[in-house]
Amino acid sequence: MKTHHSIYNFAAIIGATTLSIAAVSPAQAVPIPTPTWQYAFDRFDDGYEAGKFGINSKFEFYGMAVAEDENSILLALNSNLKLDGYKLGSASGGVVDWGDIFLNFSGKDYNTAIANGDMFGIHFTDTSDSGVSQNGLYKVNTAKNVAGTNSGFKTLQSHTNQNKRQGVGNVPHTTYFQATSDLKNVILDGDKIGEIAFLDKTALTNYGLNFLAQNAGAIGTQTFGFSFSKADFPAGLSGNLIATIFAECNNDGIGIVAKVDPSVPLPEDVPEPATVLGLMTIASSAVGLRRRRA
Repeated sequence: MKTHHSIYNFAAIIGATTLSIAAVSPAQAVPIPTPTWQYAFDRFDDGYEAGKFGINSKFEFYGMAVAEDENSILLALNSNLKLDGYKLGSASGGVVDWGDIFLNFSGKDYNTAIANGDMFGIHFTDTSDSGVSQNGLYKVNTAKNVAGTNSGFKTLQSHTNQNKRQGVGNVPHTTYFQATSDLKNVILDGDKIGEIAFLDKTALTNYGLNFLAQNAGAIGTQTFGFSFSKADFPAGLSGNLIATIFAECNNDGIGIVAKVDPSVPLPEDVPEPATVLGLMTIASSAVGLRRRRA
């Protein structure tokens, strides 16, 4: 009976020690849960390309989507504009590129957030007229309008006058932007605060993105996006995000009003190595004691 009793307690002690070691061992690979996507869709008749409107235009922007997990924010775009832009001899550098993505958590309108230093941005093209050159996540200090050197519209109002229609996803553009002021579409000056990871259509599909199903089959020819770390944002931001982007010519744009949590969860308490070694020592001593008693 004593021998059986000793084995029983030995097993319990080893089990407790094993659990303690497991607590600090590398986690086993587990399936990544599919995030919940929030979508916004633009009207399909406000993109403009040399007399072509809407779905026939290379500048028609269809949708934007945002998702998150505990540590990252994901942002996806769907449009007819290719990642490397639209070749045009009269444009700066011979290409009309994508502008920069602007991320606003402040609750302020677009121009006020930029003026007050409350705007963040993502730069992701190598040939655009942006004032920053490295791809990544930025704290925006100032922004500028480059439509004038890209055969485009300097204001939302001039775009509306030409097209007789205007939309920017689900962003209330008549109040968020100032229709008659220069529509700033790239970062002029900013401080890089983080990296971005490019996500192609396949990667986004694996994350559960489906513009086609969400938009009754009406989508553009190009789908891509990015992920970026929440840890790169300063603490204290609200969960109310307005994200927008325009082509450098402002021939179309897309935006989304979404709810995300830009804060990173506090790490769970993990036993220190010394604590684990202590548990192992206690277990070893207890086993020796049991053997001597046996």
